[in-house]
Amino acid sequence: MSDPNLMSWIDDWEQVRQDVNKVTEEAVKRVQASTAQARQIQTQIKQDKIINNNIANFLEFLLKNIKTDELISAVYNTFFKVINPKNWAVYFRKKVNNIVIVWFFAPFYKSEIEKFQLEKYYSDILPEGDITYNNYLLYIKKLSNKHHDNIPINKENLLTLLYYIMVEFHLLNWLPNKKEEMTKEINKALH
Repeated sequence: MSDPNLMSWIDDWEQVRQDVNKVTEEAVKRVQASTAQARQIQTQIKQDKIINNNIANFLEFLLKNIKTDELISAVYNTFFKVINPKNWAVYFRKKVNNIVIVWFFAPFYKSEIEKFQLEKYYSDILPEGDITYNNYLLYIKKLSNKHHDNIPINKENLLTLLYYIMVEFHLLNWLPNKKEEMTKEINKALH
């Protein structure tokens, strides 16, 4: 005959073993979900690193190819300085949205944009064919509507930047003492 206490004891252990299996299954599922999430984050970090390297390589290329100090100064003043419109205090950004800088030059360097695998940011708004004064300004309007980093850009600095970009890439003729007049024209065309 079997001992009733022994049977009760075996039943109790069977219940404990089933509970342990449930806990183990739940723990395994949690670990698997965490592992999948960690892999996804790791993949995203690798992709971000590749994109950041490509942006840095394009910016390095760009700085080697810009011919005028005024354009480099305009890039600095537009993207590295923030002017508070309430009190006109100037702040310097510690971190710049590099992709925004690239956007302004992308139409002039389409093959380099492809080379550095950055076309996905621009392909839907890049002008087709040769870049002209009008289609560049249209591109800038589209760019403004589509991509921004919510950091206000000083309007005067932006217009100066656009002026020097257009002079650099021969969309405007550089005429001494005409910068102010041309920036007003650019401003008017953007509205």
